[in-house]
Parts: sequence; C-alpha cells; structure tokens
Amino acid sequence: MSFNFIPTTMDTTNEESSLPVIYELARDLKTLELLTKNNKFYTVSRNDAIKIWILKVLNKQSSRYTHRAYSSDYGNEITKLFGRNLKDSLLSAELERLVKEALIVNPYIKKIDNFTFKKEGSKVELTFTVTTVYGEIEQEINYYKE
Repeated sequence: MSFNFIPTTMDTTNEESSLPVIYELARDLKTLELLTKNNKFYTVSRNDAIKIWILKVLNKQSSRYTHRAYSSDYGNEITKLFGRNLKDSLLSAELERLVKEALIVNPYIKKIDNFTFKKEGSKVELTFTVTTVYGEIEQEINYYKE
C-alpha cells in the first residue's frame, strides 16, 4: 500500500514576525481618553493595541470618508444605519457586515466571527471575537440611536 503525499516545504516564517509589533497610545477602553503614567503618555502593544484600534475605528465619529487625514480604508459606515427603521435581523446582519468591512483592512486581524447582537430600546450591543496574529480577543461595541 502506498501513500501519495504532496511534497511541501516547511514555511518557518511566522506571520507575526513578518509584521512589526503594533503599538497604540494607551486609552481608557470606555471613553477612549488617553492614559498617563507619571504624567506621561505611554503605549501598549499587541492585542491591547489592536483593541484600542478597533474601538477607534468603530467609533461613531470615525465615519469613513469624512476625515481627509485618513485613507478611505479607515473608519466605518455604521452611522448610515441610524435613523432607519430596520428589523432586528436586518440590523444585526448589516452591523456584522459593516464591522467586518471596517476591521479586515488591518493586516494584524485575520478573522472576525462569533457575533452576538442584543437590542434594548435605542441601545444596540454587539459582541464578537477577533482573531489576530497574536491570538483571540473578545470585543464589545455599544451604539445608541440619537
């Protein structure tokens, strides 16, 4: 009995090593205000930095195409959903699509999945899992209709 294996070469390069370590200024995860230690701003790296980047990108003020300083890949289009009378199932599907479109441009993010959607009145809570080159992180985003 013979086993026909396709010969492969071992790729010893790691995706993590091909990208420089990601850094962000440390921020409060609720308010996004910059944090200080000894009256100085400091940075965080890896998944902590990616969490902050995600919160900044998915912030309501980070609408895509509104700030010339950023490329058209940066930001989100979630505010287009506000003021529309969408069924919960459609709102959930659209939020998932828009979140994936906003985040997948980051080369450190490999997969976004496990979405859960909860709506109470005008508050929408979205939780999901982000798989990065450094591992998995759980993310929660809240939106309020104004």
